[in-house]
Formats: sequence, structure tokens, C-alpha cells
Amino acid sequence: MREFIFSVFAVLSLSATAAHAAIFPSVVKSLDLSSYAGKWYQVASTNPFFQKDCVCATATYTLQTDGNINVVNTCRKGTVDGELSSVEGVAYPTSKVGKLNVVFGGVRLPFSNYWVIEVAEDYSYAVVSSPLRTPIWVLSRTPSLPNETLAGIYSRLEAAGFPIGSIKPTLQEGCVD
Repeated sequence: MREFIFSVFAVLSLSATAAHAAIFPSVVKSLDLSSYAGKWYQVASTNPFFQKDCVCATATYTLQTDGNINVVNTCRKGTVDGELSSVEGVAYPTSKVGKLNVVFGGVRLPFSNYWVIEVAEDYSYAVVSSPLRTPIWVLSRTPSLPNETLAGIYSRLEAAGFPIGSIKPTLQEGCVD
């Protein structure tokens, strides 16, 4: 009987692990926050509601001495010379590599909401999402990425079950830093 119960628990455990992998996206296996810090240009995204009409979108991450990351997201509303919109927050690293808890307005969620799905070996680009596979952001250290790099990113995202049809380019041409 004991062997039967152990077998049932083993099967349930494997099933739960497989279900978790099928439901939630994979994240990077390593992430050097010092290398990740700095300015990122949003090359493309699924345009979440809180970025409505954003162009020239950037994110600047500054590693703090306590290990947390200061976050400043900016964009122009509508056009490259539109109103500047900015929001500041804090990203808290979690015990899971590649998963951070980003807080804006002081409301800390009980789960990680910023998942680094992919990062280039040289940290020239990154892909960020959430446990729900949306929103999606494609970030770059430069205002654009080569078409073949973007095609590779989209192909890997699609293979991992992300809704790539809703990813749209972010206008960066003509933006002033």
C-alpha cells in the first residue's frame, strides 16, 4: 500500500511539474542584474493599456546598493514631440532567476510580474513578459534591431506559445533622447 501511495504522489508531482511548464513560460536560466541595468529602448510590444498611444518608449534600470532596481519608464504620447510621460518604480529580485516583482505606486503584488524570457548573451536585447505570456516587450540597447534578430525572437516566442500576432513595433525613429 505504501508503494502505491508513493507512486500516486510521484505521478501527481510529475503531472503538476508538466502542467506548470505548459501553463507558464520559461525564463532565462541566468541573469546578471549589473549587465541588465541601464537604458533599454522598447522596439516592440503588445501595447498594454497603460502604454496607450506611447511612442519613443524607454526603460532605465538602475541597480541599487540593496540589490533592488530603480525603474524609470518613459514615453511620448502620440508623436515623437508629444507630451512626455514618465513613471517610476522599483523592481525586487525574487528567489527565482529571471523573475522580478516590479512595483509602481507602492502596491507590491504577491507574485513576480516581470519575467525575463530571453536576453542576448551580450545583453544587447531582451524579451520580457509575465506569467500569463502577455504583455510582451522586446527591448534593445539601440532604438532598433536587425530584421533577422526580430524574426528569430518572434519565432522563439511563437514556439513557446506567446501571442506574437499582437506584438506591434514601437516608433523610435525621430525620437530625441
